[in-house]
Parts: sequence; structure tokens; C-alpha cells
Amino acid sequence: MAINQKVSLILGFLGIIVGLLFQFVLPPEIPLFYGLPQTEDQLAPKIMIVIPSLIAIFVVIINSVLTTRIDNIFLIKSLWVASISVSLLSVVTIIKIVFLVGMF
Repeated sequence: MAINQKVSLILGFLGIIVGLLFQFVLPPEIPLFYGLPQTEDQLAPKIMIVIPSLIAIFVVIINSVLTTRIDNIFLIKSLWVASISVSLLSVVTIIKIVFLVGMF
């Protein structure tokens, strides 16, 4: 496993840890699904804050499997960048939600 895949996985697990650590400052429902209309459909239970990181870890695993089967160096590097980007953005999303609705 390459170093960037490890970094992506570490970022994914960091997002899960941050989401679980800040459970006590979050309200019972958080605005997680921003793509939906501004109704109650955007709200989710606070434990679901780990969903972005779980999706990021899933993407990293899929990209890691794909990089073992591909010979094109450009495509491999593109998958690495995608893995790091998805992991980083998932952590940023979790932190933004915590600071947006967290009760400090």
C-alpha cells in the first residue's frame, strides 16, 4: 500500500474519530444532507455524522484495488489524488458541521 493510500485511510479514520468525539456537543439532529431541499429531509441523527468518512474509506479501498489492476501511471496517480481529495473533504465536512451546529 502506497503512502498516499495510508494518508487517505488515516484521514478517513480521523473523520470518524472527530465525529464520534464531538457527539456530546451536537444537537440530536444535524444538517447532513445539504443537497436536499431546505426541509426536515436535510436532518439526520447525530450519529450519522460519520457517513462522509465511511464513504471516503470505501472510495479509498476501491481506488486501492483499482490501482493494483491498472498499468497506466497517469490513471493510478489520478486515483491517488481522488482518494486524498475525498478523504480530506470528508474531514472538512465533518468539522464544518460540528462548528456550524455544535453547542460550545
